[in-house]
Amino acid sequence: MATALMALLGAGCANMPATSSGDPPGTMRIEFRATVGAESFNCRSTYSNIGTSRSTITPADFRFYVHDVQLVRRDTTRVPFELVEDGRFQGRGVALLDFEDGSGSCDTGSPEVRTHLLGRAPAGDYVGLVFKIGVPVERNHLNAPTAEAPLNIPGLWWSWSGGYKFARIDVRAARNPFFYFHLGATSCTGSVGAGFSCAYGNRGEITIPTMDFARDAVRVDLAALLSNVDVDRAPDGMSDRVAGCMAFAGDPECPAMFGALGLAFTDQPPMSSVPAMFGTTPRSAP
Repeated sequence: MATALMALLGAGCANMPATSSGDPPGTMRIEFRATVGAESFNCRSTYSNIGTSRSTITPADFRFYVHDVQLVRRDTTRVPFELVEDGRFQGRGVALLDFEDGSGSCDTGSPEVRTHLLGRAPAGDYVGLVFKIGVPVERNHLNAPTAEAPLNIPGLWWSWSGGYKFARIDVRAARNPFFYFHLGATSCTGSVGAGFSCAYGNRGEITIPTMDFARDAVRVDLAALLSNVDVDRAPDGMSDRVAGCMAFAGDPECPAMFGALGLAFTDQPPMSSVPAMFGTTPRSAP
């Protein structure tokens, strides 16, 4: 099957997701690369000039779920990228991307990293990528300790009603021991027996309109997420109860951070329709 796939690639399918010798036959990789501005993300590094206060930060966590991954053909049609189940990072159409390795300032107890999606798609000349951040509605209110991977991580689960943390991206700032970005569905009501519904799904669809899958990785830029917030701003315990954004209504840092994903916050229009946090970068970049 691997030989047949390579033959198809050589027969004019110029822009397929890359293959790797260690992957199951017939599968393809979409690489992701975490950055902080022009620098690579590393739990043992310190980064300066972050946010509106031009603060210095160190990483604490950097993980998020994706689903509904699609490749975009030159004629703009979308083709599903079928995620391969591996019992760890991908299962039943959901994948976990994990850029922190538990070292340095990332005291997560999670040394494993995952910086790619592994899947299958028909041969074709693909020029773009679409995916959604988060967990699908029908799987958002499982019990994490008993759920199948990758939804079995208690640190990425909020509560029965809230469901999962779609993204958990935390840093330590110069004047804040932690500055958080925890994204998930909010204003949820219901019960375990009857099910839950949430007023704000907060599942961002990210579009990478132009991508050379053989040469590019998806860039995920932490500096862009924080560019329009003051990471040194201390919560006042009233209008702002936590440093950063926990996705709940009224949080003053949330509109700007949602805007970096092209997301609207509650009933407000999005600050930006362009997901500045995402783009492309060379796969071989340092």
